Formats: sequence, structure tokens, C-alpha cells
Amino acid sequence: MPAHGNLIRWGDQSARVAPWRADSSAALLVPVPGGAPPSAEFVRRCLRLLARQGYDKVVTGALAPDEQAGFLEAGFEVRERLHLLILDSGTPLPEVPPGPALHRPWGRRRDGALEVDAAAFSPFWRLDSTGLQEALEATARHRFRVVTDGGGRVVGYAICGASGGRGFVQRLAVAPAHQGRGLGRRLLLDGLHWLRSVGASLVAVNTQQGNAPALALYRGVGFRDDPDGLCVLSARAEVPERQAGQ
Repeated sequence: MPAHGNLIRWGDQSARVAPWRADSSAALLVPVPGGAPPSAEFVRRCLRLLARQGYDKVVTGALAPDEQAGFLEAGFEVRERLHLLILDSGTPLPEVPPGPALHRPWGRRRDGALEVDAAAFSPFWRLDSTGLQEALEATARHRFRVVTDGGGRVVGYAICGASGGRGFVQRLAVAPAHQGRGLGRRLLLDGLHWLRSVGASLVAVNTQQGNAPALALYRGVGFRDDPDGLCVLSARAEVPERQAGQ
């Protein structure tokens, strides 16, 4: 089963792999969009390959129900359940509310966005610099904006991406001390209006179950809940039996 860089292929099935940002002993395994759904045999082969590469465990990206079957059959278990929310082109968008200027993340502002991310998310979900770059490269086009306080320190940021007529709110974070001031809504609506301007007819976002403030924000601008939701799955990496004890 060939692995080219960070891509694993077997027949018509393929997945991308990278170190999991919160745990260097874990690998992130994500099916390539548009390909065949991963079979249990493909997933088992991935587990064996990743074990040989030194990983102890494997975590998936956020998977839709039709992507989960092969992973579950191969022994993966649910690590996190996520809400999936959808905004279609027929839903009118509120105007971007007034507030502090939104800036491009030049210079130290990119590092500032990572500091906000670390403060806003639990360790499992935090982005490092590699994870941030992967988010920016995940779609054909993206919009990355930050908001700063009076001293120029980044206190919030958002990344929205567009590919093939679909849009994604890939990341939205506001420093805890600055939450509740409308900054998240301003960042979100700025990104959503940009997505509409580049032709995204459907926009998706996911968030953890129990994240009431985020759910209220997304629903408040017109997102609706998708009843199927998403799951992040995890499993131990498997060393082939014939290699055990070697």
C-alpha cells in the first residue's frame, strides 16, 4: 500500500495523514474528499502502516455517517460527537455589525491568532502552526481575518474557505476575556458575506456538542442543524502480529 508524502493510497481509496496537533504520538487520518468511502480493510492497512511509522494511536477528522462505517468496522470508537450546521443560499444574511477593524494576519498577527486559539479551545482541539497552515490550504480559496484590541493584540480570528461552490467556516475563535462583545458575530458575518461573494451556495460549520455559545451564534445568523451530525473517531495503531516481539 503506497504512501506518498502524507497521502496513503490503496486501490481507489486514499487518505491524508499528519501528526495530530495535540499529541505527537497520534496520527490524524482523513479520507480524501471525492474518493471512495474507506473500507474496513483499507483502514486496517492504514493502522498497520501508521504503527510501523511509530504512532500509538490514530484520530480521524470530522466524519459524516457514510464515511464512518469502514472505520467502525475496523475497530475505531467515537472520540467526539459534533454538531453539523448548514447555511443555504436562500437564507438572508444579517449585515456585518459595526465594530473594530478586521485585519489580514500579517507579521506577528498570525502568532497572535494561535495564542487566541490556545486560550479558546481545549488541548484536544487546539491548532499549532502546522494545523493552522493545513486549515488555510484545505480549500481552493480562503479568507483569514483577525481583530485586535486597542493595543494591537489579536483577540479573535476567523478562517472561511470555499471550494467547488461550497463554503466552510473552518475556524472561529475569540479570546475568553473578549467574548460576549459581538466580535465573533462580526468575524463570522464578514466571512459569510465573503463566501456568498465568491459563489458558495452552501456553507457548513461544525462545533462540539455542548458548546452553547457557538451554537447560539451560528443559529442566530441562519444556520440550521443537520440531524446526522459528525463524529471524530479514534483507535490504537496496530502492529502486525508477525512483527510483535521483533
